[in-house]
Amino acid sequence: MSVHAGWRVMRDYRHEWLRADLLAGISVGVLAIPSVIAYAELAGLPPQTGLVTAVLGMLAYALFGASRQIIVGPDAAIALLIAAGVGPLAGGDPWRAAGLASLLAIMVGVFMLLAALARLGAMADLLSKPILTGFMQGAALILIVTQFAKMGRVELQQTDFLPRVLEFVQAYPHWHGFTVWMGLFVLVVFGLLRRFTPKWPAPLIVFAILIVLDFVVDFRRLGLQMVGPLPVPELGFSLPTIGLHEISLLLPAAIGIVLLAMPEGILLARAFAERNHEESDANQELAGIGGANLLAGLFGGFALGASQSRTTLNDAVGAKSQLAGLVAALLIGLFLFFLTALLNHLPAVAVAALLIHAGLHLLEPRAMRHLFTLDRAAGWFAVLTAMGVLFVGVVPGILVGILLSLIRVIQSFSRPFDAMLCEVAGRGGYHDVGEAEADGSYCTLPGLIVYRFYAPLLFANANYFVERLRELVAHNPDVRWVVIDAQAMVETDVTAAEQLLSFHRELRAKGIHLRFARCNRPLRISFARFGVVEALGQDHFYDHLDEAIEDFRVESGQPARHISV
Repeated sequence: MSVHAGWRVMRDYRHEWLRADLLAGISVGVLAIPSVIAYAELAGLPPQTGLVTAVLGMLAYALFGASRQIIVGPDAAIALLIAAGVGPLAGGDPWRAAGLASLLAIMVGVFMLLAALARLGAMADLLSKPILTGFMQGAALILIVTQFAKMGRVELQQTDFLPRVLEFVQAYPHWHGFTVWMGLFVLVVFGLLRRFTPKWPAPLIVFAILIVLDFVVDFRRLGLQMVGPLPVPELGFSLPTIGLHEISLLLPAAIGIVLLAMPEGILLARAFAERNHEESDANQELAGIGGANLLAGLFGGFALGASQSRTTLNDAVGAKSQLAGLVAALLIGLFLFFLTALLNHLPAVAVAALLIHAGLHLLEPRAMRHLFTLDRAAGWFAVLTAMGVLFVGVVPGILVGILLSLIRVIQSFSRPFDAMLCEVAGRGGYHDVGEAEADGSYCTLPGLIVYRFYAPLLFANANYFVERLRELVAHNPDVRWVVIDAQAMVETDVTAAEQLLSFHRELRAKGIHLRFARCNRPLRISFARFGVVEALGQDHFYDHLDEAIEDFRVESGQPARHISV
């Protein structure tokens, strides 16, 4: 199925999709209401802004997003980034925090739309699996710790991870007993419902029961704090009245959210498209999620991303198009304007328990162990990213992860695999000497080195390339030809070309020829532009490795020497 923005899908809508889309939209809307309220509180914002964000985000994505399954909305990890970026600037004023969060959402939306226009969807691969895994572990622990104050009904001043944990423990004499027990009870109920009835909307069931019980028991009389009352928002187009100074201070948080929401949204859309035998478009996803952030920010919402849980439910119920998102937005909008009074009867500790449950679900010790099993370096990258999130901060933690990813890429790129090639008895072509030694028999030609480099030849690895060849020449004093199998060297740059020319002059002074075989077209063009072809001579370049070997045989007059190992 081809990829189109939601408005084009609506234009060609099929009536047979309607029942599935209605059921999926209702299911998603019911699931989303309690969670988006919780995520707004996690971000340090008035609870109703979570509902506003969900409604506007789903509306925009349904019109401009490409995936038929993706549901956008407030997200735990993004809420933590919002809290980290907005909290220090708001000074404890929730309405100033809401204005800053709206500005942050606009910035995120603009960045993502610009990325879509620039066709930067491939940047979703910037955050590797170990970095994303490590970030989510750190974010999950922070999410859990941020709810300690509500679980104990105590005031905590510390915001950093370990100091906040220690402060909570030290505040034990001031914990409100009934609040603690109620929170633990609700947390256990969430766990049991997830374990035995995973398809049921556990948050809706628990919250509905507690609201009904409050009419009978009156939880306030027992000392519990309530989520409400919530004022009905007055929606309208308005730009936050905040200056350039605030924009510059929010810039790191905006970049952090973009770097998190981009890969999550694109990879989630790609995964569900493959599951449903459809196509995906990374740049159209950026446009959809960027538009959702922009619209939410302009009307008082905050930054959002693609929701894995709501998207999974949407797909499981059988959504056929983006209409399901519109139905969910309509349902949440009805609740926002007509039913928020019910939140006057919902204990705040229940919302805290829901967030702690979500944080526990985000913890993946098995995934961490699996990373160590596959690649110890990847496992340590995940651990270091998690520690960066916990001890440096959420936004700096993401930047730490990206820096680690780039270091890993540079390390592997600057020291790529290489091989000296030989002929193997009973096998065609040329093979790695190391692999051939294990087979027991291979052959070489005296005076010839055939070398393969498994990477583009650029400034970062050119010196390594030359040093490896110098080592091979030093260990083969009778060498007369060095033939480079350049099949994997897809490009070069001016720095590498200069080092290559210098090495050619060094070999020529020793009477050794440097020759190339299997140069692809981009490499040939680069060699010609940087003067390598002119310096070596056109006859030193071969289309096939066999031709180079045969030329050496003819010139040297020596047959192959078979060596048994």
